[in-house]
Amino acid sequence: MGRMAEALKRAEQERKDAMSRRAQPAPGAASATALLDAPAIMPPPLHDAPAQQPSAPAQEHVPPPPPVPGMAESLVAYYEKSSLVTEQYRSLRTRLLSQNPQGEHQVIAITSAIPREGKSVTTLNLGCIMAEIRHQKVLMVDGDFRRSTLHKLLNLPSKPGLTDVLAGEASYEDVIQPTPLPNLFFIPAGGAKDRSAAELLSNPLARQLVRRMNSEFHYTFVDTPPATTVTDAGIIGQMCNGVLVIVRLNYTHESTARTAVRLLQANNVPIIGGLVIGRDRPHAGYGYGYGYGYGYGYGYQRYYNYYRDYYLEGKDSK
Repeated sequence: MGRMAEALKRAEQERKDAMSRRAQPAPGAASATALLDAPAIMPPPLHDAPAQQPSAPAQEHVPPPPPVPGMAESLVAYYEKSSLVTEQYRSLRTRLLSQNPQGEHQVIAITSAIPREGKSVTTLNLGCIMAEIRHQKVLMVDGDFRRSTLHKLLNLPSKPGLTDVLAGEASYEDVIQPTPLPNLFFIPAGGAKDRSAAELLSNPLARQLVRRMNSEFHYTFVDTPPATTVTDAGIIGQMCNGVLVIVRLNYTHESTARTAVRLLQANNVPIIGGLVIGRDRPHAGYGYGYGYGYGYGYGYQRYYNYYRDYYLEGKDSK
């Protein structure tokens, strides 16, 4: 009995010890109360949360430019900043900038072979598109004393202007007008139309004015009369860094364009290139092309071949 009683006591004691060990937490383990009080930092189940997609950047809303009372709708570089024509003006700007890697100030005359080829509208849009570059100060000059147009397109006063300065009736500061477009300024043709244009342009003051424009503005664009009608383009072109010749598709005869180029070259006028504009077909898009070994646009290959041969290879195309 004694041995049996001792065995029962040892078994009871072992049972109590085991229960006591189970009641105590393991070393380093938190109590149940501590776990309930701790904040739950648990990611949501994958099947409950949709996959996170990278958010697309919000597109900035660009409001249309405010209408300018009286300013012509043909200024597409202002009114239609994302249009195809505006982009092609930007391509022309890129071409002109690439030809001037040192960033020197430039005075560029714009002419055509015959009237109504679009040189005034081109001058206006090219000035606008060049002034998009904020650090550049751009000037447009109406050098067509007989048929001045730019002031009408901009709805600005026509005088005093360039002829008044050349005739000694106004100062240079009096004729420079700001435009509604930032960085863009304008000099109208003026009102002294009773004076001979050739006489006014032969005045030594004319070269002084061009030099001053060149010193104060990054780019100056001078709208001149057609090269085959009067001598003004040849006289003005000699004072400039170069001349850009406008040719309109299905309007300007090729022989007339050649004559304009020959007249300019005979007067030692540096020709930058030819800009071909207009509709190729009645329902085709409106296209622009830039000659002098570089081109794009619609259906102007015949003119482009001529400019390539005449300018780059120094020969006349057959």
